[in-house]
This record gives sequence, structure tokens and C-alpha cells, in this order.
Amino acid sequence: MGHPERFQEVPLPSPAPPLRSAAARRQVSRKSLVLSVLVVLLGGLVAFTAGQMLTAHTEVLAVARDVAVGSRITADDLTVASVPSDPHLSPIPATEQSRVVGAFAQVPLVRGGLLTRSQVGADSGLAAGELLVALPLKDGQFPARGLTAGQRVLIVATPGSSGAAAGGAVQPSTEATVAGVGAANPTTQVTVVDVRLREDDGPTVAQLASTGNLALILLPAGS
Repeated sequence: MGHPERFQEVPLPSPAPPLRSAAARRQVSRKSLVLSVLVVLLGGLVAFTAGQMLTAHTEVLAVARDVAVGSRITADDLTVASVPSDPHLSPIPATEQSRVVGAFAQVPLVRGGLLTRSQVGADSGLAAGELLVALPLKDGQFPARGLTAGQRVLIVATPGSSGAAAGGAVQPSTEATVAGVGAANPTTQVTVVDVRLREDDGPTVAQLASTGNLALILLPAGS
């Protein structure tokens, strides 16, 4: 007789997990879609805000041509510039142009510069009996440290090519006050220094300045 067949027990498969209903799948899909849209919108808003901060411009007044200190400002001296908004800058808004026209330059205004309130005033800044004289100077004719408005200086005649002092009418005691200092001309290396001095000394100092034979000596503060 043959041996009875042996049957191996086969494990039954695990029950399948319950399938999500179609309604549940649709709800999850809608939530994912809404979340994705919100993320995209938020990213766009952040990018837009950053772009606005970087590209926001404002119209301000700028100098169209050089204006000497003490001169009355005209409409032709001004132009409008569009510059990025910056809390560290305080130029005069373009809307105030009518208030600036007719005011006086308190410092030398250089073409291309932005105009600020401290650069303009209601008067020329000259006291009664004073004149404003421009002195074209080169290196060596004024201190290397430079000059600033308000400093007191002595105007001294220096020897010319003949070795004699030019403009002898100017005495070493002739004092003046620096009213403004222009930028050095890159071609001529000349720096124009505007000084306020007594009306009686004005014509003589102007004549001396035309020769170039002069020097400025800085006086101690409070002198």
C-alpha cells in the first residue's frame, strides 16, 4: 500500500486594508491643492514686496549746473532726479521746487548732486559789509587736510616768478572766513575756495587771486 499524501499548510493571505472611499480621496486632494496654491501665493507676495522695496523710487531735486555760494537759485539751476528710496538720504522732494527757486545757496552747489535743506537758505549768508570772493587754489596753496566752511584763514601774498611778492596791498593780517570749498578739477587740479571778507578787502583779494600768487593759512579755532 502507498503512503497517504501529506498536505503542507499554506498560510492564508492577510486581509486587505480597507479602501478609502472616493469622498475621502477627493477631500485629501482638495486640501493638498489649496495648500499648494497658498504656498505659491505667499511666495509671490514675498517676492513682490522685496521687489518693491528694491525698486521703489522717489523724485527729488538735483543740481543742474554749478551754483556759487551766496547766489540766488533759479529754476535753470535745478533738475528732477528719480532715486531709490533710502532712509539715510534726505534730498528735497521735487514737489518743493517752487519753494527752492529764489533761495540762496549756503554752500557751493555742484552739478549732479542731490539738493538738501541745509544747502539752501533765505539769505545769502553774508553779513552787512561783507563780500564773497572765489579763490582758485592748487595743492600747496592751502592746508593738505583741507578746509571746511566756517574756518578762519589768513590770505597771504606769495612771491611770483620774479621772486617779489605779488599783490603787496594784501597784508598778512587780512582775515577771511571760508564759505565753501568746491571739488578739485581733475584736469586743472584747481580747487575753488569761497571766502567771506570785509568789503574793503574784496577787490584787492580778487585781484591777487587772479595772479595765483597767494596762500591760505588756517587760523586756530576761536581766533
